[in-house]
Amino acid sequence: MFKPLLATLMLLIAAAPADPAHPAALVGEYDGHQMEMAAGLELKADGRFQYGLSYGALDEEAEGNWMADQGSVVLTSDHVTPPRFTPVEQKAGPAQELRIAIDVPHGMNPQYFNAVVIFADGHAVQEQLSEDEKVIPLANGAMPTRVMIVLSIFDLHGDWVAIDLAKGNRLRFGFEANDLGKVDFHGAVLKDEGGVLLLDRHGRTISFRRVHRQG
Repeated sequence: MFKPLLATLMLLIAAAPADPAHPAALVGEYDGHQMEMAAGLELKADGRFQYGLSYGALDEEAEGNWMADQGSVVLTSDHVTPPRFTPVEQKAGPAQELRIAIDVPHGMNPQYFNAVVIFADGHAVQEQLSEDEKVIPLANGAMPTRVMIVLSIFDLHGDWVAIDLAKGNRLRFGFEANDLGKVDFHGAVLKDEGGVLLLDRHGRTISFRRVHRQG
């Protein structure tokens, strides 16, 4: 007596429309490798994605939700706690110098970081930091007014910090990595060009071509 009902249910399932937000035609694994860059993307049938990229000294990854929208794929990452720069200390040092140092987590090199210093006359300098204090000479009455720490390979920067030489010319910053290397995609759009997904990232266009179809 249950066979007709079962047959009806099977027909309804078979006739159900494909999920327009996660079409089967897009589900699969994609390869974005190109010169000097390794990249991969996986779009899963359940609406989840995984992404990874290695480019020079940069390694990044992301996971979250994806959906199709008017000829494009849209990526939205799971929650990411961004890295954080914090001023730690300011104290007196040798005259006619500005000294800047940064404390980084174990395994990181301070040389990846730079300090951008703005002076009262409007000019700016960018100096690579080191394991010791970075010494910036203050010749001819140069007056630094603010500084920002940057980590260029991840396109990260801290807030501008005012410099008051009356409070000290030796500045120390801290860096909390948190989810460093995880990309916080907020509606990132990959245009679908004939089955090739195009993502603009780090000044380049990554072409993701499907190498494996799921299911």
